Amino acid sequence: MPGPRYITILGGGLSGLTAAYKLSRSSTSGQKITLIESTNRVGGWINSTIHEVEFQNPDNRREMIKGEVTVESGPRSIRPRGSEGAKGMLRLLKELNLTSSILPIPFSHPAAKNRYLLNTSTSSLTALPTSPLSLISSNSSLLKGLLPSALKEPFRPRLNGVTDESVDSFFARRFSPDIAQNLASAMVHGIYAASSKDLSVRSAFPSLWDAEQRYGSVVLGMLRGGKAKQARQEEELELGELGKESKKWSLYGLKGGLSTLTNTLYEEIQRSGNVEIKSQESVKSISVQPQQGVEIETTKGKYTTDHIISALSSSTLSSILTPNQSLPHLDVNPYTSVGVVNLVYPLPPSQIHPAGFGYLIPRSSPSLNPFGVLGVIFDSTAIPLSTDVKGVTKLTLMLGGPYWSTYDPKLTPPKTNEELINNAIQHLNGIFPHLKDVQPILKLAKIHWDCIPTYTLNHGRRLRELHESIQSGGWNGKLSLIGNAYGGVGLNDCVYSSESVVNALGQGRSVTGLERWENWE
Repeated sequence: MPGPRYITILGGGLSGLTAAYKLSRSSTSGQKITLIESTNRVGGWINSTIHEVEFQNPDNRREMIKGEVTVESGPRSIRPRGSEGAKGMLRLLKELNLTSSILPIPFSHPAAKNRYLLNTSTSSLTALPTSPLSLISSNSSLLKGLLPSALKEPFRPRLNGVTDESVDSFFARRFSPDIAQNLASAMVHGIYAASSKDLSVRSAFPSLWDAEQRYGSVVLGMLRGGKAKQARQEEELELGELGKESKKWSLYGLKGGLSTLTNTLYEEIQRSGNVEIKSQESVKSISVQPQQGVEIETTKGKYTTDHIISALSSSTLSSILTPNQSLPHLDVNPYTSVGVVNLVYPLPPSQIHPAGFGYLIPRSSPSLNPFGVLGVIFDSTAIPLSTDVKGVTKLTLMLGGPYWSTYDPKLTPPKTNEELINNAIQHLNGIFPHLKDVQPILKLAKIHWDCIPTYTLNHGRRLRELHESIQSGGWNGKLSLIGNAYGGVGLNDCVYSSESVVNALGQGRSVTGLERWENWE
């Protein structure tokens, strides 16, 4: 059975580009594919930029060193395992001939071994334990009670009769309130830029929820890890040498930054000749027309299509549906905003910070974290790029999130980029005092408004009801949902959602993109 003849993709981030690329390779004769992007660039939150820098040679004060650095204002690394999406991402890189651009970070690398928490009471860094011995020897107040809590966890009773729970409640119940405060809140800051008290553990960290449901214990579930072992074996079979090599990696980046991926997708789409890309064109409304498909009204005109693949945020999609054809729950989950500051210092990393990936900050009061910093990435050691000029240190700070939205008292977002940069520098000066005498040679800042969804409690149930509503109403067979609003905020999740929808359409099946939740209870 052939798929829809006219397909329109809304949104040109990673999800939309992946869908367009996959469709361009599988489209049948006469099929028309259009991608509509509201801005003047594709790539969405992925944005790698190259900047020229100049600084004084520390060995010869009369000589200036010039060079380039690549900075990321969005994601910078990818996980090579743990989900179908991880396999899909590696498969996509292989299709795009980008395997030679992969920058693997092996388990032996400092970025894989050394990750830190910031104790805001002492402005000191605590290394996260990498082994039972390092946990036993740690005397940090942030990790106090972690070992006893982990040993007791398998004997704690399973929670029955509850279909969802916040991350904070889950960690407090399975481990301890201190672990929920110090570890879980920091982890959620780093991934979702949200409050662990608002985030659904079942939707955001399904493996933790499933471990308790299946084994009665998170620790026992992690030790057994049957699904993970099976997934690794499948990856090796399907991906060959790449799958075998990826088993050695903790994470990976790409030469030139992650925009290498989105730029290559765009170039391949252009090269295919069967996808029309409309940029700087915002969608004002979409509506089902009886016997005529779907009408799309944009800032530049009206179009009719057979099928829409929406990679827009769920709240944006909700706002463009006509009132008589609205869908449930699209605007329930809030979106968090994050200030990102990139700084480059004219010193090597060893003179600024310990070797490692960076540090996260647990939920803290404004008196201890006055600028609402979520975490700091040591870019020069996290994903080292050979093209970066030597002798400099790149740092990325993430600020805001729940500090600007849900924590009480709320902090006010900076009114200017200059204020955001100054807040970031003041924070670093408090953690690394020697930086007070060093001026950054590059300072960049941007607030990503409403960039990451917070999956609140019962997110999965709402997706099941949304899936049923699309199937049973006028949108059946005319709308598929992809992107980070539904099944994960990681890059792997975005690729997986796009690939799943395109595969189903290629088989002539009606697909909402939410089939994973159709049996959710």
